Amino acid sequence: MLKNSAFRKVKRYLVPLTLTASTIAAAGCQSQEAGTAAKPSDAAPGQTVLNVYSWTVEESMKPFFEAFEKKYPNIKVKYTKMADSVPATANALLTSGEPIDVIPQASVDDMRVRATSGMYEPLDDYLKKDNLDYKQVFGDSINDLETVNGKHYALPYSMATYGLYYNKAMFDKAGIPYPTDDWTWDDLRAAALKLTSGSGANKIYGFLPDYTGQWAFPAIQQLGLNYVYKNNGQESNWDDPAFLKSLQYFYDMEMKDKSAWPLSEYKALKIDTNPHAIFMQGKAAMYIQPSFIVKYSSQESYGFTNFEYGVANIPKVKKEDGLSNVYYLSDFSIPASAPNKEAAWTFLKFYCLEAPEIFAQSKAMTPANLSSMNPAVKAKVGKIIFDYPHFDQPTGMKTFIDNKMALTPYLTTINTAKAEIMDMVKTEITSCLLGNQTPAETVAKLKKQADELIKKAGK
Repeated sequence: MLKNSAFRKVKRYLVPLTLTASTIAAAGCQSQEAGTAAKPSDAAPGQTVLNVYSWTVEESMKPFFEAFEKKYPNIKVKYTKMADSVPATANALLTSGEPIDVIPQASVDDMRVRATSGMYEPLDDYLKKDNLDYKQVFGDSINDLETVNGKHYALPYSMATYGLYYNKAMFDKAGIPYPTDDWTWDDLRAAALKLTSGSGANKIYGFLPDYTGQWAFPAIQQLGLNYVYKNNGQESNWDDPAFLKSLQYFYDMEMKDKSAWPLSEYKALKIDTNPHAIFMQGKAAMYIQPSFIVKYSSQESYGFTNFEYGVANIPKVKKEDGLSNVYYLSDFSIPASAPNKEAAWTFLKFYCLEAPEIFAQSKAMTPANLSSMNPAVKAKVGKIIFDYPHFDQPTGMKTFIDNKMALTPYLTTINTAKAEIMDMVKTEITSCLLGNQTPAETVAKLKKQADELIKKAGK
C-alpha cells in the first residue's frame, strides 16, 4: 500500500487531462464488457501467474498472450480488463492492494505523477541488465518525455503521430491536387474553402477539426517541448504570439470561412468523442488523426461509404520549415508493489519491443520503437496497419512509417498545476469556438488564469 502522503498526491490528480487526444485512442480499444482470462488455477506447477491489467478488450490482447506464453512457457498470463482508461480507475486499482504486475496509462502525465509518488518500479536496472539503451531504442524525444528525475518508469508501446486524411473523390471533383508534405496550414485553409459545398443537412465541410487539442497544433510545432510553460515552469506561455495566431486560424475557418465543422454542431449531434464517423461517411473532405483511423474504415459502425482516401503529413507553419509533427504515447509500467517483477519486465519487453507485427495487427497503431526498428520488420508493420480497402497504402507508409521529422509531444515534462490548467483551457477554448469570446480575449484569459494557478501551486 502507498504511504498516506503519496496517496493524497495521486488523489489530487484524478482529473484527466483534456487537451490530449488519448480518449480517441482509447475509444478503439475499449468495450463495455469487463472480463478476465487465465485464472491462477490454470497455471501448471512451476509457472508464474502474471497479473496483467488493461482497458483493451480481451479479444485484442489474446494474440499477445498466446505468443508470449509460447515464447515464455514458464509464465501464465491472468488478464483483467479495466472498466476504462480514466486515470481515476487505474489509481483506485493501484491503491486497492490487488496484486497487479503490469498496468498501462493513457497519458504519460499519469505515469510521471505515479512515478514521483512511489507507485511505480524504476526500470533502469532491468534495461541495463538487458543492454537496452532507452534513447537509442525510442529516440531523443520519447526518452526526454519518459524520463522522471533521471529514471525510467515505463516502456511505451505506441507512438501516435498525426496525418491529414483526405477524400480523393472530393478533391478530384473540385479539381484540387491532393495534399502533400509541403502543404502549409494556409494551404489547408484555402483548399477547405474550395471543398465546402451544400447547405443544411447536405452540407459538406472542407475540414473536420478535432478542436479539443488540434487548435494548438501550429503553435506546438513552433514552440516544442513544454510549450505550455516558460521560465522553467514558473510562468505560463499562453501570451506567446503563436497561440493567438493558432487559435485565430481555427476560429476563422469555423466562423468566417465556414469551411470547418462548427463546434456547435459537434455538441448538437453529440459527436465530440467520436468524430471519425463524420469523415468516414463522406461529410468532410479532410480530417487529422493518427494511423489507427484506417482500421475504422472496416468497421460497419462508422458507416464507411467506400470512397478512396489517402493521407499526408500535417501541414507546416511556413513553406521553408522542415517536416514536424505532434505525438502522444501509450505505455506500460510495473507497480512498485508488483509480486512478479521479473516476469512483468519480460512481458513489457515482449509487448513493447518483441512483437511489433502482432501489435500492428491488433492495435493498428505505430509502435513506439519505430525509429530503431529493422527496416524489413518496419515494412511488414506498415503493410499490416494500412492494408485496408479504399485506402492509399503508399501514402500511409510514407506519412507514418518512413517520414523523418521533428517530433514534439502533446504532453510536457513540466506539470505545475497541469490538470487545473488544462481543465481551464478546455473551458475557455470551447467558449471561444462557440462564438462567446474572441481568440484575443481567450488567450488573455488563458494567460491570466494559468499564471494564477501556477502561483497558487507554488505556495
